[in-house]
Amino acid sequence: MGKNRKTQNRDHMPQRPKSRRNLAASTKKVEGALRKSEEKYRLLFESSRDALMTIASPAWKFTHANQAALQLFGAASENIFTSLRPWDVSPEKQPDGRLSTEKAQEMIDKALCEGSCFFEWEHRRLDGKPFTANVLLTRMELDGQALIQATVRDITESKRVGDALRASEERHRLILGTAMDGFWLVDTQGHILEVNEAYCRMSGYSEQELLRMSIPDLEAAELPVDTAAHIQKIIAQKEDRFESVHRRKDGSTFHMEASVQFKPIEGGRIVGFVRDITARREAQEKLRVRSQELEEMNSALKVLLKQREQDQRDIEDKVRANVKQLVLPYIEKLKKSNIGENAAYLNIIEANLQEVVSSFASTMSGKSYGLTPQEILVANLIKDGRQDKDIAKMLNSSIHTIKAHRRNIRKKLGLTKEKVNLRTFLSNLKDY
Repeated sequence: MGKNRKTQNRDHMPQRPKSRRNLAASTKKVEGALRKSEEKYRLLFESSRDALMTIASPAWKFTHANQAALQLFGAASENIFTSLRPWDVSPEKQPDGRLSTEKAQEMIDKALCEGSCFFEWEHRRLDGKPFTANVLLTRMELDGQALIQATVRDITESKRVGDALRASEERHRLILGTAMDGFWLVDTQGHILEVNEAYCRMSGYSEQELLRMSIPDLEAAELPVDTAAHIQKIIAQKEDRFESVHRRKDGSTFHMEASVQFKPIEGGRIVGFVRDITARREAQEKLRVRSQELEEMNSALKVLLKQREQDQRDIEDKVRANVKQLVLPYIEKLKKSNIGENAAYLNIIEANLQEVVSSFASTMSGKSYGLTPQEILVANLIKDGRQDKDIAKMLNSSIHTIKAHRRNIRKKLGLTKEKVNLRTFLSNLKDY
């Protein structure tokens, strides 16, 4: 059977609202969550390594500051710090020349409008010491009031390092830009990562073109496989110095000398300085060719001198033979004839002819012993076995004069203190 009227009326009755007890429990739960959230925020606020502060209107004084903020600004307590405003811990003006009061208010307004604002700021500790910081202003709502949370991080040291690094990089670029030698920075595959203006001029390529190339694209003296092996050798040895030939953009080539070092940074880098030695190699080649020409000329001169010496010996032999065959026999016949007082003159003529045809005379003068012509004549006669009295008679001189010549000859030949037979010594002297 269907439901009775009483039951039907109960089913259509409206549900009762939640009790006050349930509402209180719900509110307490929300408040508990809020307290936990606030405690969590306070814990994060206090334990942050960055300086955290809150700023409230209308005076825009600091309302809270964590321990990191107190240490950063040199405040003894939070009470001291919360009596200050942002421009109280800033110099009068910022680096751009604007007043800190005006610029700080502008940054606060921007954070209120946009929700956050990040910038670099020059601060000043309470003891007057300046420092540079990155500042993040964030808009917050607390109890229906708009607040600004400031996160401040001291970047003085990192900025100093960064400025020093930029200055170093600028000096690096300046040095490389004005260097007469070319410069490369390549990876272990030979790809060009950096290049200076000097190498651009050497190769005829622009910097942008070279940064899309590798060493094998420029190498004209090695195959790519040889260049790869050379790179591995540089990596193993840590450095190398070598000469090669590179190809310019227009297809021409130039000789280069490279000094390279391997640096185990960023996966491995090869630093190289390159010098164009084309002019030097051309000069060396010209010198080599000239040296070869001079050597050939020297060889030809030696042949000519040797031939001249042979011709001179042939002439001397011919003169000597002619005198001995055509002149001396007749002089000998004249000496045997009755010529009286003219015999001495015949002896002189004979002696002089002997001097002319004697190779000893040329030997003595050629070796520059310093003998006078008369001493050469006497030495020649001694060599022929003539005695002092015969020489004196032949030269129409006294025997004392001949002996004096003999002593001078021994002295000039270095035989003064030597027990050497003069005739034997003279006989052993060779021709040229």
